[in-house]
Amino acid sequence: MIAIPSGAPRILPGTARGLWSTAIVASVAVAIASTIFSLTHGINEVFPFLYFLPIILFVYIYPDHGVIFTLLVSTIYLVLVYSLTSFNPAIVAVSTAWFVIFVTIGVVTSSFAKGLVLEERKYRDIFENSQAGIFTFGLDTLKIQELNAKCARMLRYDRNELVGKDLKELFTDSAQYHSFTREIRSRPQTGDIELHFSTRDGDIRQFVLSASASPNNIIICSVMDITERKLAERVIHKARVELEERIIERTRELTRANESLLAEIEERKQFEEAIQLANKKLNTLSSITRHDILNQITAIVMYLSLAEEQISNPEAIGHIKKIGQITQLIQKQIRFTRNYQFIGSRSPHWQVLSVTIDDAIKDLDLGDVRVEKEVGDLAIYADLLLEKVFYNLVENSLRHGVNVTRCRISYRMDGDDLVVLYEDDGVGIPAGVKEKIFRREYYRNTGYGMFLTKEILDSTGISIVETGEPGRGARFEIRVPAGAFSFGLPEKEESPRHSMD
Repeated sequence: MIAIPSGAPRILPGTARGLWSTAIVASVAVAIASTIFSLTHGINEVFPFLYFLPIILFVYIYPDHGVIFTLLVSTIYLVLVYSLTSFNPAIVAVSTAWFVIFVTIGVVTSSFAKGLVLEERKYRDIFENSQAGIFTFGLDTLKIQELNAKCARMLRYDRNELVGKDLKELFTDSAQYHSFTREIRSRPQTGDIELHFSTRDGDIRQFVLSASASPNNIIICSVMDITERKLAERVIHKARVELEERIIERTRELTRANESLLAEIEERKQFEEAIQLANKKLNTLSSITRHDILNQITAIVMYLSLAEEQISNPEAIGHIKKIGQITQLIQKQIRFTRNYQFIGSRSPHWQVLSVTIDDAIKDLDLGDVRVEKEVGDLAIYADLLLEKVFYNLVENSLRHGVNVTRCRISYRMDGDDLVVLYEDDGVGIPAGVKEKIFRREYYRNTGYGMFLTKEILDSTGISIVETGEPGRGARFEIRVPAGAFSFGLPEKEESPRHSMD
């Protein structure tokens, strides 16, 4: 069936429409003939009822023209009565009443038929325009009676090819077919049954079907093709299973790696603890040994002094003084080891530079030398022996600067780095020894101070060079990498993230 356009008669097959039209014409003819016969033979009681049949038949087939047809037939009836009864008042009154009844019945039945047509059209539109495939079959015959275009496309058939076919021809599995028919006979409604149907080209498609029974044992089925969805679900399920397996395997690998790492960390902790214990013992031993040696050297110096007082031989006195000088050098070297052993032995910390400088020079005899600080609230992340660095710099100026009157400490930015400048107004450092003063073997001329200074700074990635001009004073540049300096102490004194290479 097709949707019925407004104003059109009911759409019926050609044979049925011809039979209905013949029945209407015949019923009208019978009614008119009966009227003529009855009125000419004095019968006035039966013939009006015969007009109900053609009116009802016409209204059913042509609801939009039912009122006009009713008026036409009723008028014919009224004309026949008036003309054949010579305007008999009693018969005229009755026939007029029948005229009104005919018109009323025509109007009412026409209105009711139009309502039925609209309902039929509404459900037909739903049937045809549904996004789901819909087909019907008879429960007694199990033959397909009707299907919409969507269903035909799903099954890749023309609509007329499936009408009248056995429902069984759609199924690929007879067991599934018998199970479905048993269920639909036992329950008037079934929902979401998954079935496999065969298409015209032999492809097997998976559908989900819902069915409900209507009057006259007609089963209305709604179907959705879920083949692609099921395929996607299988692919997703397979991918999920593979992913879960990979996650499990990766988890096992990570667990093994974690266990190995924990074991390594534990081993490293034990190793570090052993090293710390060994260092502690070595430091203790070094401290004790150094203390004992210094005590013995002090005794040697005392006995040398006594010997020098008791010996008058100039040559022997010269030897004794030489021994004293060597002894003092040994004493100086041993004291250096005391400072050197603490480099890097404790964690670096943030240190306010102005405070560090004050602590460094407080025990020095500055005389008339001024120490100028222009460092603001600059803080540096460095070894705890940073104080010793500035002690050595100022002490080096006092000892070797000759005519030093001023020492100045300031800073400048150089890209991301910060450069701390130490300058004095002394005689400066000769060009040939600018690098040598930081070497250990150069201590015979300058002492261990500058070598120790470089080692302290190197332990936290800070460098130092001498860039002054001879005759115009010494100038040391201490380069602090980005992240190892701050203006004001950081809120959390954390280790800066910069290379210590």
